Amino acid sequence: MSTSSSAPRAPMAPPPPRTGSNVVPIVLLSLALIVLVCVMAVWVSLRFIAHEVRISVDNADAAKKAVSIKTPFGAIQVNKNGEFSEAALGLPVYPGATRMRDQDSASVVLGLPGDAGLNLNVAKYRTPDGIEKVKAFYQDRIGKQVTKFKERDNEGKTVFEIKVGDDVKVVALKGEFEGTRIDLVHVSARGGEAD
Repeated sequence: MSTSSSAPRAPMAPPPPRTGSNVVPIVLLSLALIVLVCVMAVWVSLRFIAHEVRISVDNADAAKKAVSIKTPFGAIQVNKNGEFSEAALGLPVYPGATRMRDQDSASVVLGLPGDAGLNLNVAKYRTPDGIEKVKAFYQDRIGKQVTKFKERDNEGKTVFEIKVGDDVKVVALKGEFEGTRIDLVHVSARGGEAD
């Protein structure tokens, strides 16, 4: 009888334990995919807006600067140094006051989808008359309509505010060495959905 003598096999070492799992690569791949989708969405949106936005600038008259931007979401028109009438401002202009050119006077119309929008008219004037005389004029002309009045004698400022619903008008007076500065502001909201 012949027995085959074979040496017993040495036991195999168990495989090393796995130190990680596939979770990290899956999460990183998912994040990369989300970033790629977001970048593509932003790119497509910008391309759409670039094709739909219309900007026009009217520089025919150097003193009158007008910009109009139209998008699918609304429009904005800015007219700097245009002519401001009492009707547009909704406020009386002090007699003899001169418009301050190269200041922040402007007419802004913001149109939103539907009939909603916002109109803003700002005009700045100067008169050689003293603040007390100008204040008396505005108290006489709009005094009964004023809903808020502020006077700061130490700063030489007087502010009249008329607020009716979404319509706000402000007359701000500031005494200066050479007379009085008059800021007239009219903000009115239009349209929109009722709350």
